[in-house]
Amino acid sequence: MKSERQQAILDLLDQHHSVTVNEISNTLGVSDMTIRRDLAELADKGLLVRVHGGAQLPRSARGTTLSRLISHEEKRHFHVDQKRAAAMAAARTVSAGDTIFLGGGSTLELMCSYLPQEDIRVVTNSLPVLNLLADNPHVDLFFIGGMMRHDTRVFTMPYNGRGLYGLSAPKAYVSATGIFGNEVFGSRPDATMVLSDALARAQERYLVVDAEKVGRRDFCLFTTLEEMTAAFVNADADPQTLEALSAYTSVVTA
Repeated sequence: MKSERQQAILDLLDQHHSVTVNEISNTLGVSDMTIRRDLAELADKGLLVRVHGGAQLPRSARGTTLSRLISHEEKRHFHVDQKRAAAMAAARTVSAGDTIFLGGGSTLELMCSYLPQEDIRVVTNSLPVLNLLADNPHVDLFFIGGMMRHDTRVFTMPYNGRGLYGLSAPKAYVSATGIFGNEVFGSRPDATMVLSDALARAQERYLVVDAEKVGRRDFCLFTTLEEMTAAFVNADADPQTLEALSAYTSVVTA
């Protein structure tokens, strides 16, 4: 299938960073013309860069450059409809009496508006989530302290600390700054440590993202799609993007 072939091309790039058309053709047993069409489609999606005789990963996908961190306020205005769709789908899995961990990020903030109007317990390290739920009479709210990151407005712990102080939430909802193959990334080691702790303590682990994050890497690998119970993504995502995610976990769209 084309989707499997193109994923195989991306896997080769992930291993070698750059490959030639001949190398891909010989590895996959597919004609040069077919490979060139695949490379053109993947380049149009920003998943690779065409070079003479082959392709290489874009700098953003390799995650090798230190780019300007986008402010929290800027992120709130990016892909709002896609984020809202993913947030609504995720909120439907929260039931009365649940204890959930809700991480930081503009997508998870949108989820706050769609939580059930029944008693639940929420553990969070996100200041915006805290503010959004502070006056909700149905939420028993637990806030994890530490040092606040001004760019994301989440609270983090020292690298050798335990982010949740022993608290346990059976359902954990996290977002990501990048998803590349099976790998899920964040931008800060101290922030992703808290997410890793929350996921390790949960029985159900949910990733809530807009499809624009797929095909990108960032600095900190903190989990894999295979560890996720499901990924919630906007329904208008490219079908091949949804296929790439569903190779590793269940995908729920809205």
